[in-house]
Amino acid sequence: GDGDEDAGELDFSVLLKKRKEKSEEPKEEVDVWEILKAAKPCDYEKIAFQYGITDLRGMLKRLKKMKAASKKSDAFLTKLDPAYSVNKGKKIRLTVEVADPTAEIKWLKNRQEIKPSTK
Repeated sequence: GDGDEDAGELDFSVLLKKRKEKSEEPKEEVDVWEILKAAKPCDYEKIAFQYGITDLRGMLKRLKKMKAASKKSDAFLTKLDPAYSVNKGKKIRLTVEVADPTAEIKWLKNRQEIKPSTK
C-alpha cells in the first residue's frame, strides 16, 4: 500500500469485548443510624464510608442530636410544656410522670436546684 490511499476504516468496536451487565442484587434496607448509635466512635468513619455517608461533620451532629433526644425522652413518660407564666408571688405546681418511680428527681430553675419552701 501507498501512503496516499486509505486502507479503509477500521472498526474497533468489533475488537472490544462485550461485558455482561452487572445486575445489582436487592440489598436489605439497613438503618445506618441505629448501627452508628450502637458503634464505638473509633468505628464511625469506617461505617459511614461503608454505607456511603461522606459528610462526617453532618453525621456527627445528627448522631449527637439523636443521642440527646433519646436521653431526654427515656426518663419521662409525659413532658412539661416548654414555658409557664406565673405572676410574682403566686404558687405553681408542676407534675410529671417518670419511667422509673425510684429515680431521684431534682427541679432546676436557671440551673439552680429548687428546694421545697414556704415561698
